[in-house]
Amino acid sequence: MRDWLCFLVCAAMILKGCSAQGTVRIDLGSFHPSQNFVAGQSGDLLTLDWMGENHISLRLVLNLGDAEKLIAELSQSASPAGSRNIILKDAAPAYWVYIGRRHGSWEDSYFDNPSERPHEISTHFSKLIIESCRVESDENQLHVTIPGLGMGYFYGNLVFTLYAGSNLVKQEAVVSTQEPQIAYYYDAWLTRCSTKELDDLLWLDADDHFQHHRLLSDIDLEGPHLKVHRRTLVAQGPGGSLAVLPPPHQYFFPRDETINYGNLWYRLYRINKPGQGDFFSFGIRQTPYSEQANKAPLVNGPPGTEQHMPMFWYIGAGNARETFDRVSAYTHNDTFVPLPGRKTFTSHYHPGATVEWVGNGRQNSTPEFVTVFKQMGINIAHLMDFHTDGHPSDQGETRLAELKDYFDFTRLFSNQDFLLIPGEELSRYFGGHWGILLPKPVYYFLSRNSNQPVEDTVGPEGHAYRVGSAEEMLQMIHQEEGLAWQTHPRTKGSAGFPDTNKDTFFFRDPSWLGGGFKAMPSDYSTPRLGERALNLLDDMNNWGYRKFLVGEVDVFKIDHTHELYGHMNINYVKLDRTPQFGDWSTLVSALKSGDTFITTGEILVRDFKINGAAAGGVAKFQPDNQITVDVDLQWTFPLNFLEVVWGDGAKTNREVVPVHETGQFGHKRFRVNTKAPGAKWARFAVWDTAADGALTEPVRFDIAQ
Repeated sequence: MRDWLCFLVCAAMILKGCSAQGTVRIDLGSFHPSQNFVAGQSGDLLTLDWMGENHISLRLVLNLGDAEKLIAELSQSASPAGSRNIILKDAAPAYWVYIGRRHGSWEDSYFDNPSERPHEISTHFSKLIIESCRVESDENQLHVTIPGLGMGYFYGNLVFTLYAGSNLVKQEAVVSTQEPQIAYYYDAWLTRCSTKELDDLLWLDADDHFQHHRLLSDIDLEGPHLKVHRRTLVAQGPGGSLAVLPPPHQYFFPRDETINYGNLWYRLYRINKPGQGDFFSFGIRQTPYSEQANKAPLVNGPPGTEQHMPMFWYIGAGNARETFDRVSAYTHNDTFVPLPGRKTFTSHYHPGATVEWVGNGRQNSTPEFVTVFKQMGINIAHLMDFHTDGHPSDQGETRLAELKDYFDFTRLFSNQDFLLIPGEELSRYFGGHWGILLPKPVYYFLSRNSNQPVEDTVGPEGHAYRVGSAEEMLQMIHQEEGLAWQTHPRTKGSAGFPDTNKDTFFFRDPSWLGGGFKAMPSDYSTPRLGERALNLLDDMNNWGYRKFLVGEVDVFKIDHTHELYGHMNINYVKLDRTPQFGDWSTLVSALKSGDTFITTGEILVRDFKINGAAAGGVAKFQPDNQITVDVDLQWTFPLNFLEVVWGDGAKTNREVVPVHETGQFGHKRFRVNTKAPGAKWARFAVWDTAADGALTEPVRFDIAQ
């Protein structure tokens, strides 16, 4: 375990004496005064005033002459002219990076565990040397960029982003390295916070109970790693409250399990004279170690890329609970909200539920993961049991009995608005790993002897398939009107796939839907999640095929304490009602149509058309080469940009439209027009300031049929 006493002593010292001699140069040339932002300079002090939520006056004063006390003041007031309520005074941001080496490719890095090579590991605290500062703004966002931030092999800028009409502040290290094969993660925090301004902490623990803790000098020198829900720690004092939180999805690199590793922390590290307040730090953290899962691939840091390492603050005028509730609204309390005419569908879980259920005597008590799914607003969950358990290769009664138990289990715990679908992730016949979705329970064996029929009169239903080849597998999928797709394409057990199979009969077949979408691998240099899968989606459609993505999660055991939401995405499928167990063909048909969208949850696509066609459809291509996107969006975090992506069969193009004017918690219809000569297909995506996103399936143009 990390030596935290050393950690916090160093944290208190890392910025000391790191400002240049003389007055720091402050460039206000790109600052545009407006009713939303006011910036002023007095010596080395940069004062930023802006209007937050409910017309609250917010102020951030940066002391550019003393990096150790960079945050000279963070305050709030009922009005710009009113008395200031101090939340932070003479505090500072800080970072720490854990750096290893990537062995293998950037895209297929999941099974690389840099921590297994301790001789390649180094750790570094941040150091800020301030010589200049630049302030830029538009009507709705203000950015303060301070060059001179270093941490080990990384060097670049410290950036603060303020949002008009919002109490959010984004603290961000924007750094790069020229070192090859870097894999890393970062911790971020605020240090030199004083108990004079903030002395009471609040968080929601992993059992969903609120915890209050007052910072006292005699008990807090051994500050804990907090296993929390909703990734938020709030400090409260006489002047208001302040929450710290990571980006809800981007921060977490992929793992086999969503175990809660304690991603928030605090520590009181210096006892001062009575009346002066004691110093503490609080912030966000990760760990390279795995307690129950053995994969910790960390984050890619390719040389020359600009890595973004954010931590958000939320400034509260009220108490800690009010601030916590407001922060939770950004992720809808970690739920996927209902949309009329849509149902939520999540895929790719290996809970080993059937074998466990049988081992426990086939009890009627609801499994914990089912309760978690329901609480999150999931309507349909696609399981993939027998991946590392059971006997999927058996050709006799054992396989039939396990499938019957699988069907009985999923039937038992399905109800009117919640459906558990029994599926599998397979690795035979089609190359790599792939998922199968049949529209009802079907008995099948995964191998066949030469003297056995493809369709046999065995099993509880008197019918079972015996599959002995790719042709026979596709025949079964056709006959049952099911679907298949590549799980975790181009990585893990599907490295090299589906590219290797793009000309095969089964990939070209309409029953082969495409591939899975997941934010894997992690790379903080991109404002999107899941670039690997997005690139595949574009490539598949440029190959000339009508192919889609299915949002997948790909984890094993789940319990109520886990950090599941941070690792999730969801599919909103066009369905008026949840299918009932025994026949979910309406779901299969909806996925085949492509009228779905994938989202991390913070952004909802309420309506969408390209040249009048819904997602997955066929549109008329305009004579003037114009694509018109009409989309109705709802969001929580301030949006970053919209993008229209299209391909001509050889090359992928994109039109990126910044939408900083949207602010937070919005709902608006957008129209985007772009010229797309030779386009054969197009899709739409939208991303917010925390890299949360939503994307539609491609529309094909009539010339491409």
